[in-house]
Amino acid sequence: MANPMYGQNKLDSKIDLVHGKSRVYHFGAPPVLMDDGAFGGTWAVPDGAAEDVVLHQYPDGLQLSTAYMCADGTGGEDGPTIVSTGMNYIMGDTDNEGLQWVMSYPGTKGNEGVDSFTVGKAAFYAKLRYSIEDVSEVDYCFFGFRLKSQAAVAEPRGSATDYAVIGNNNGDIDVETALNNSTNTVVDSTDSWANGESKTMEVYVALDGAATFKIDGQSPTVNTQAVTFDSADVLTPWFVAMKDASASCDVILERLEVGLQ
Repeated sequence: MANPMYGQNKLDSKIDLVHGKSRVYHFGAPPVLMDDGAFGGTWAVPDGAAEDVVLHQYPDGLQLSTAYMCADGTGGEDGPTIVSTGMNYIMGDTDNEGLQWVMSYPGTKGNEGVDSFTVGKAAFYAKLRYSIEDVSEVDYCFFGFRLKSQAAVAEPRGSATDYAVIGNNNGDIDVETALNNSTNTVVDSTDSWANGESKTMEVYVALDGAATFKIDGQSPTVNTQAVTFDSADVLTPWFVAMKDASASCDVILERLEVGLQ
């Protein structure tokens, strides 16, 4: 039975409501791409140039503000390719090329509890299931939350001031955090990620701002990382990946779940 849908929660057949406060997206059909003009820049055909922001509008209502990062401005990617298991956010064959996306673009009002989450209003979480073709080809491939006000930059780990993420680092699963422009802190969970394997990276933020992490629904083996975001910080789900070698690497997004705890 179809339900009336608004905003990001459209096309009932494509979104599962886990409960009234969560949304699930399946990367089941390709997005429409819209370039930087949507964010106040210059309208142009998406061309994959360095730090171009491309809006990915999925049929199920999911919107991702995506920046492809390449040192020479000729990365060439602007959107995913279709595969049977989801959307392939393939990265090119150049070292230190990458991509990142957020659900709520800096400077926008955002949709509270959908793509933007304010610390202290409610506890919230996000989960992303994805596979990596060759884990050794990726410097890092993380998912979690970052401060919404951060702009897309060529090397996000060196510039992002507040974030909590978990994911692959050359086959190891690391948890990484930064708070109030402090030096990022990395903890090796001692868990691993095999080539071609699909895993779900999960980040939970409590009402007081404390972040915790899970891998496929379980706590990491080494679970010592701790960060507490400041009250009233506005966060958005964030995916970021950076190449480590000169071979292409498939990164297939399969399922995204976000919402209130």
